Amino acid sequence: MDSLFKADNLAQIFNPDSYRSMPWRNGLGHTIELLAEHLPESSDFAWRLSMADVVSDGVFSDFSGYDRTLLLLKGQGLTLVHSHGRDELTGKLQAAQFKGDEECHATLHQGPITDFNIMSKRDLCSTTVGCFINADNDKLTVNSDILLVYAADETITLSSATQATLTLEANHLLQINKPDNEVWTVSGPSLIAIQVHYNDELS
Repeated sequence: MDSLFKADNLAQIFNPDSYRSMPWRNGLGHTIELLAEHLPESSDFAWRLSMADVVSDGVFSDFSGYDRTLLLLKGQGLTLVHSHGRDELTGKLQAAQFKGDEECHATLHQGPITDFNIMSKRDLCSTTVGCFINADNDKLTVNSDILLVYAADETITLSSATQATLTLEANHLLQINKPDNEVWTVSGPSLIAIQVHYNDELS
């Protein structure tokens, strides 16, 4: 499967001005879409990164056919209850994974939160998610079709043997299509690294 981003190993940085707001499928709120690979002639996408403010308890929208990873960005936490278990997210960048087909109910602990959502259409691709807090030359092993890195709070830096040091400002997103398989060095207060892997028959 061809990505929307054609140039191999080319670093692109997306700033908050490029993000777009859209209503939740259940009509109970809005999400901020950072980046997605939309499928032609369809409302579906292969993968999507988004953020949302959750201000009340409720059920997540139905995204049948997708796998989801949800991380806590801001706030005092929430509890997720779905068909295969229960997740308590209380610390920054703590993650829960569940299927978009499952009914998932969120209960806030002490007021609104902001979450970071990663979704992948399971018949097309999958994702690997790594979170770093107070990274100081920490190592990130890259082996994927697309590398995406989000600077959650403040400026972060990234570098590798084949890539000069990149500086990514707060709330900015880095995307590299078909990155070299190598170990990167990352530093910064908090960052999320998402690697997209297309299914073998599509890659």
